[in-house]
Amino acid sequence: MSKVKKFRIIKYKAVTKPALKIKNISKSFNGVPVLENLNLNIFPGSINGLLGENGSGKTTLFNLILGILKADKGEIFAKSNTLISSMPIHERCNKFRIAYVPQRVSVFQNLSCQDNIKGIAQLMMKDNRKIDDICDRLLTEFSLLDVAKVRANDLSGGQKKKLSIARALIGDPEIILFDEIFAALSPKMIESIKKLIVNLQTTRRSLTILISDHIWQHVNDLSDIVHILSDGEIIKSQKPADIVKDLIARKAYFGDI
Repeated sequence: MSKVKKFRIIKYKAVTKPALKIKNISKSFNGVPVLENLNLNIFPGSINGLLGENGSGKTTLFNLILGILKADKGEIFAKSNTLISSMPIHERCNKFRIAYVPQRVSVFQNLSCQDNIKGIAQLMMKDNRKIDDICDRLLTEFSLLDVAKVRANDLSGGQKKKLSIARALIGDPEIILFDEIFAALSPKMIESIKKLIVNLQTTRRSLTILISDHIWQHVNDLSDIVHILSDGEIIKSQKPADIVKDLIARKAYFGDI
């Protein structure tokens, strides 16, 4: 199935305690339910795909995890079963090292590629040598050294996406959420981003990844476990090779593939 999967060096092992646990979460907007009693376990070191139609609630779920939105009911737990549902955004993201890469590219358009990374690093640390080291490492890791002095506004769409991911890694996250990460990218750049995501775990062994998309091939290529979001809940969580054969998943999402 995958040209990408063979590059995966670190394999996750299912453990008893999830890195992220979502229990009976519900969220409505103007009386219209989007998520209803949703349950989801994400285990440490795993790459997870979240599949669902446009408007199924994928971004809403991410915003609930991050604390941008407040759930109508239900609970969200981070490592060691710590309840984070009532914590403000900065506390849950800093204390539990949760990072986020939104669908829409989020960079400082008038700053150089290098200064985009340095600017965020300077908010998190004071050691200038450490800041420079992190900046150089991320520029190298994401093949951005050649455009380090180029304004973000002048980068290609793929380079901006790489820069967004690099910025999210500055705080050395343990959990990272990618929302529609492959949107508006060329097939060549999609393959490049896939390899980058997999290679993150060769140097960040405990990194837990949740990727949302509505194009199943992109997610299945990468994931250890794929979760199907339909009618406001997770209806199936299985390995990629199994979930495409599952009758419930096929009826709700895949169709005749």
